[in-house]
Amino acid sequence: MLPEEIERVKPVFTFIKNPENKGSLRLLFLLSVFLFVIISPGAAASSNWELTPQNPVVGDIMKISGTGFEGDTAKVLVTFEKDVTVQDGEYEYTLEDVVIPSGFDNSFTVKAEGADDLNVRAKMLLWLTKSAEAKDGTATVSQTHVPPGKYKIRIDGKASGSEVKLKITAMQEIEVNSDGSLSYEYNTKSIPAGDFEVKVGDVEKQIELQPSENLDSETNS
Repeated sequence: MLPEEIERVKPVFTFIKNPENKGSLRLLFLLSVFLFVIISPGAAASSNWELTPQNPVVGDIMKISGTGFEGDTAKVLVTFEKDVTVQDGEYEYTLEDVVIPSGFDNSFTVKAEGADDLNVRAKMLLWLTKSAEAKDGTATVSQTHVPPGKYKIRIDGKASGSEVKLKITAMQEIEVNSDGSLSYEYNTKSIPAGDFEVKVGDVEKQIELQPSENLDSETNS
C-alpha cells in the first residue's frame, strides 16, 4: 500500500490595507495592555499620608497616618532651614529638648552654607561633638544610629560672611503594618516656626509651622 500523499499548505497572510483599520487595532491593543496593568494583582499600591493637626503650631505633636505602603519599614524625613546671623566671625544656633524617638534607625544631617566650618554638639548626659571643614562654602555633618533620648543640640562654627544658612534633616525608619498602614508622631518643640518638609516613603509635603507665643523653643546667637 502506498503512503497517502500529504498536501503541503502554504500559510496565507492578509495585510490590512485600510489605514483606519490599522489605527483601530493599534488602539485596541494599547487599551488591552492598559487594562491589564490596572487589574493586575502585582500592580504597585499608591501610598499616601495625612497630618494631624493640619495647621500645627510650635510645640504640637504631629501625627502622621498613612496607607498603601509596601515593605516592612518606611523612611520618614523632616527637613527645615534656619538663617543664622554671624557675629565676630562666628555663628551659633541651639535647639533645646530635641526628642529622638525609638525606632529602627535614627540619623541626622546638618548642612551649613556660607560657613568656614561646622560643629554639631549634642548632649544627653555628656557633650559629644562632630565637626567638618567647608568645601566650596558648605560644611556637612551626618550621624547615623543616634540613640533615642532627649538632647540639647548646639550648632556653631566660623564664617566669613554675615549670615549662614543651616539645613537640618532628621530621618527615622518606622514600621509598616501588614495592611500597608503606618503611624508616626513627631514633636515640633525643637523646630522653628516657618516652612518645613515632611517626606514619608516617596510622598513629600510642605508644612507651615505656626509660631507659639507661649513656647520659646530656640535660642539664636
